[in-house]
Amino acid sequence: MLGLLLIAGCVAESDARLRRPPPARPGGEEDSAVFDTAPDDSHLEETGDSSSELETGDSGDGSAVEACYLGPGRDGSICLPVVAYDVSWGEDYYYPDPYEGSAQYLPPVRFVDLDDADPMLEVAPNFALEEYMAAWKGRWGVLQPHVVERVQDVRDEVGAPVAVNSGYRSPAYNAEVGGVTYSRHQYGDAADLDVEGMSADELADICAAHGADYVATYETGHTHCDWRDHPLDPAFYDVSAARAVARGARPLHAAILERDARGWTAPADGFDEGEPLRRWSAFDKDGNVLETMEGRRYSPPPRAHRIRVDVGRQVVLEAELGPL
Repeated sequence: MLGLLLIAGCVAESDARLRRPPPARPGGEEDSAVFDTAPDDSHLEETGDSSSELETGDSGDGSAVEACYLGPGRDGSICLPVVAYDVSWGEDYYYPDPYEGSAQYLPPVRFVDLDDADPMLEVAPNFALEEYMAAWKGRWGVLQPHVVERVQDVRDEVGAPVAVNSGYRSPAYNAEVGGVTYSRHQYGDAADLDVEGMSADELADICAAHGADYVATYETGHTHCDWRDHPLDPAFYDVSAARAVARGARPLHAAILERDARGWTAPADGFDEGEPLRRWSAFDKDGNVLETMEGRRYSPPPRAHRIRVDVGRQVVLEAELGPL
């Protein structure tokens, strides 16, 4: 008999009316959740002008809104103006309806105009803007400042270069690369990271130690880290709407154990970046670990009584062995 343990989080949904861009095109699948603490507005700055030719984000008193980042001096002095979402941007920026009414899935209402921004701008001591957002992936982008700070914390602990393989993705670009419908990359609080010589699991532990709400590991060797449960940044989001929306359910990752004459597999759904890393363990009748291995398929040793597979650090499945 197979014993399956699926890891997920669920919270209540709400029927509150939401401000959002036009509905998304059909199709897609998964990714995140909600945080009900009032966001910290302290990093916002106001200015009387904007370098963008588009309508700027309005702070409420007619002045422009900026998103301010850690910067090379770690003083939060690197600021970028944001522009209000416009329906003329078309389908590339159609966000899906918030998952189960979750406030964390409200679409952004303001964006950085990447055609107007210096891609080499140092948003942190070890990271340039283009590492998180690039105009060739879409003219407008979202990058929440707290993510830049936390990834810099990871870099400080690692003490070696940290590659950001993927940061912000517009809904269109996310679909193009096969991302799931509710990928946190679209909300500006996710980064796929890689460190030469460090395992994806080690890097995941460091991300988690620096407040990442969700980490997942992949066969390609990279680690997905995101801060999905943190307050949405008011430079990009209508936080008054977010406060009015109750918690929603967290989309699920799913996996099952299957067995055939060649061994065991664990097909999975809902992972954003491709095939999750699968770590297998075999145990004897006394619960002692006989071996651990990584791979999509596993053949346990003859003395094995029970097996366990960790799928991308998100789903754990177990099974007692018996006749095929």
